[in-house]
Amino acid sequence: MLRAVNRIVRLTGQMRQLLNLHSLVVLCLDRFRPYALTLLFIATLMACIGWFAPSMQTRIEQARSADSFVDSIGVNTHLRYLNTAYGRYDDIIKPRLEELGIRHIRDGGRDSEFFEKLNDLGTIGIKSTLIMSPTDGIQPLDAITIAKTVLRSIEAIEGPNETDVVRFNFSYNGEPFPEGTRNYQNALYAAIKGDTNTTSLPVLMPSMGQGRNAKKLGFLRSGDLCNMHSYPVNGAPPTDDVSHWYIPYARIVCGEDKPIVATETGYHNAIENSSSKSAISEHASNKYLPRLLLENFNLGVQRTFLYELINGSIGTNQEQNFGLLRYDGSPKPSFNTIKNLIFLLNDPGSSFPLKSLNYRLQGATHQVHHTLLQKRNGAFYLILWQAVRSWDSRQKRDITVTNQRVTVMLNTVIKKAVVYQPLHSNLPFEQYTNPQQLTLDVPDSPIAIELTPARNAEPEGEKSDTY
Repeated sequence: MLRAVNRIVRLTGQMRQLLNLHSLVVLCLDRFRPYALTLLFIATLMACIGWFAPSMQTRIEQARSADSFVDSIGVNTHLRYLNTAYGRYDDIIKPRLEELGIRHIRDGGRDSEFFEKLNDLGTIGIKSTLIMSPTDGIQPLDAITIAKTVLRSIEAIEGPNETDVVRFNFSYNGEPFPEGTRNYQNALYAAIKGDTNTTSLPVLMPSMGQGRNAKKLGFLRSGDLCNMHSYPVNGAPPTDDVSHWYIPYARIVCGEDKPIVATETGYHNAIENSSSKSAISEHASNKYLPRLLLENFNLGVQRTFLYELINGSIGTNQEQNFGLLRYDGSPKPSFNTIKNLIFLLNDPGSSFPLKSLNYRLQGATHQVHHTLLQKRNGAFYLILWQAVRSWDSRQKRDITVTNQRVTVMLNTVIKKAVVYQPLHSNLPFEQYTNPQQLTLDVPDSPIAIELTPARNAEPEGEKSDTY
């Protein structure tokens, strides 16, 4: 709003200048009538130059915590599916989770071996959001028993999963979706909040397989967090659909005041499956998935759980090809890129006062998105990427995207700048000393600029409200 008002004020001033200039021209016309057309052309040209010239007013943007971004990342697992790749817990699943640097998983189950794995992961700092559903034989009061068994590792309870999907055959006390879903969620919430051992656990709303079915479920009070399954449609870039469809649908159920969690989202790589419109290549996933995490973070999504850790089997079934890992446990490129991003931004600890950066992006910035983060040591991390298509869904082929030349004008005094390309490595790509501006080629995958301010550097200018 403030930005709009400032713009109106500037435009009003420019209009006043035009009117004053017009009056001057009229006065001159009588004296210099033979040159009237020439004078009018020059005056109009000068006005247009002033009108369309970009504002040179500097802006300040307050950073968000780098570690809050890392903490926003989660991944789905199926630890109880022992006849799939998840059966190799000791030699693949646990080591790869630890290598990735992830802190949060989403899963569901009720057997003792499953609980042991959850508590084991808890010892290395990986906490669990657990789905509760009558489809798995879990009644609302059973959720208390389950939560108590894994109190060392559980961090949230989630309502039943995609009960609007007919093939899942959801039913609670003989009632299907939406009545059964509504009644189960109400009973689950009452049970968790009614026990002193579990009352502090946040409860997520039920998820919808089709976001529009939130209208059928309607508003519920029995939850602390909103829930959405925000899969990009037909392999589209991660900028599509989330703010226009998925978030509004989620808020139909949970209201406007609760944080949103994307408990499932991602892309599958079964491009050999001729019937699948949503498949994208591993190469495209390597660009889209890190962007998806950053875009959701920018939209205020509290946590994004990628679906999923590992391919369930070999073959072209799309449901078995969502993994960050292949069936044999080898990393897909996206696994390594997300690992590099987490490694670069990891900064655990208590909260700290966040500073602001005075800077401006110039050049080919039309489709360049950004995230500004800061670590406890004061270093800023400006992450840039092109929010464009990297995959042609119709032709099922990767798109070669031309890098865009962008200049970062630095008004905060910076003593050192380091550029990273997480797509390739967690090592520095370029380094600069005492830069006042940086000219970079921004690709369709995130690049990160570490900016270390000089001691006592203070930004000045207008606070940014840009995306």
